[in-house]
This record gives sequence, structure tokens and C-alpha cells, in this order.
Amino acid sequence: MPKQPAKPRAGWSRRNRQPSITSLDALWEGFFYNLRVKRRSHNTLAYYAVTQRMLGRFTEEYPHWPRDMQDLTVQHLRAFSVWLERGAPDRKPCGPGGLHAHVRAVKALMTWAYREELLARNPAERYERPKLPRKRLPSVTPEQAQKVFRQAKETDQPRRDLALVRVLYDSGLRVSELCDLKLADLDPARGLLTVQSGKGDKSRTVPLGTRAFSALAAYLQKERDPLHEGIQHVFLARTGRPLGTSGVAQRLEMIAQACRLNKSDITPHAFRRGFAVEYLRQGGDVFTLQTIMGHVSLDMTRRYVQYLDEDLKSAHLRFSPGDRLTGR
Repeated sequence: MPKQPAKPRAGWSRRNRQPSITSLDALWEGFFYNLRVKRRSHNTLAYYAVTQRMLGRFTEEYPHWPRDMQDLTVQHLRAFSVWLERGAPDRKPCGPGGLHAHVRAVKALMTWAYREELLARNPAERYERPKLPRKRLPSVTPEQAQKVFRQAKETDQPRRDLALVRVLYDSGLRVSELCDLKLADLDPARGLLTVQSGKGDKSRTVPLGTRAFSALAAYLQKERDPLHEGIQHVFLARTGRPLGTSGVAQRLEMIAQACRLNKSDITPHAFRRGFAVEYLRQGGDVFTLQTIMGHVSLDMTRRYVQYLDEDLKSAHLRFSPGDRLTGR
């Protein structure tokens, strides 16, 4: 019996082993399926969905966009960047941060498609990310934290709000991680939280101070009122349902207004930065901080050293090699 020819892989032609026509929609569909298989977070999926919508709109307006993704080049992708930067009457121009995010998403899509052999080459290999301005983002200071703690006691849900801001400032949690905390994740005897990471399907252990745990205990005993016993989330809205990230942002904005602080100064991520800066300022090391904050790389953690200008200056005054030389 003659040997049957090998069946060609899906998406490839039998004759020249080159990918057959591949549409942009098909790439996105496979990419999102891959992300769901890897159990990426809802926030991650939403991030890529924004770029999917914007790129889809661009392809409708751009006459030179190829029908087959095998013909896609870096010039087509650069045209997308120019389109984003220019804006339109019904669309604001994209700033450096937004453009950087879109380029990252497109590069991730194309790199995945190339590795999966859906594309014969990676058209985004030379697709440049724009340079971001080196701007120091807000970080909650100890003085601001004290004001927030005092004001939290004056809200309509004082125990919950005080526990919420104390946990944010003393743990460095992402807001999604804070909202996902369950009762079973609290270990007050050992001073620990078990955190389900907002970045993928991971968990880590995070220490928490006694004052934050005391505020949590007061809230859990006297104010937490779930809609039914099946709700195990720690932080609840007035309705008895789990408090969402937008709810946390609204509470912080309300507290900021009462404290006469800029709302950008006490966002959830400003609390995260504030924790990291004070941890380093009080003598903590970057390696432990990396573990606490759930950073994948140490480079992400080292960024917080830039907030320690005055501390570095003081250390230099104490240990300056030049000043310690004798003589002139």
C-alpha cells in the first residue's frame, strides 16, 4: 500500500510550506484564546481588547492595510502609530503613555503569532516603542497617609474605610488584589495575607502590620454586613456585595476632597508606591520588596529608588569618599 503524504498543518499550504491567508481577526481570536488558557486576568484581557478595537478601526480607514497578515510589514504598524498620535475630530490624539501601551500590545500579538507559526516572520520585530518622559508619579507620603487615616474615620463607613486605607498603605497591594481578598486569606496570628495576584494565576504571602490588622478586626466584627453568607470577600460595598476597584477609587477620591488633597495623590497605585518608598526608606531591601509586591523582575522594584533623592543625598554627606580625604 503506497505511503500516504503527510497531512499539512492547518494554515499552511502543501506546496511551499508557507502560511495561507491569515486575517487580523483570526490572529486576535487565537491570541485571546491563548491568554484565557494561561488564565490571564480580566484586566490583562481588557488591556489587549482596547488595542484590538483601535487597530481594527485603523484598518478600516487605512487603504494600504494588507488583506493577508503574511504581507504585513513594520511600515504598516508605524502608520498605525502615526494615526494614533494625530488623532481625529472624534478621537483624541494618543499621548506617549497610551501609544507605548498600544505598541506593546501589538508587539505581543505579532510575536505570539510568529512563535505559533501563524506568521512566516515577525513584522513587529523592528516596531519601536516610543520613549516615555521620565516623570515621577505620585506617591503617598507619611503626612498624607495620616490625613487620610483621620478622614477615613469620619466617613459613612468609617471602620471599612480606615481598614481599607491602612491595608493599602501597609501592604503595597494592587487595587485588584485588595478587592479580591477573602476572609480565608487573612492570618492575623502570623501577620500575613495570602494574595491572589492580579497579574496572572499566582499567589504570594504578604506581611501586614498590627495596626492594619486591628483596623481589619474592628471592621469585620462591627461593620461588615454581607448580603448572604456565601460572600467571602473582605471589603464590601454598602449593598453587602464585594467592593469593586471603581468603588475603591471613588472612596479615595471622596476622602481626598475632604482632606483637600489632589485625587491623583492618593489613588490606589499611589498608595502602592508610597508603601514601596517608605519600606526602602526604613531600611528594607529591594529583594524582599520584590517578593512582597509581586514583581516579576528586580528592575521593576528598583524604580522606587528614584524617590529617595534626599536619603541618597544624606547618605552621600555621611560617606562621601571625596570629603573624607584628609588635606585639601
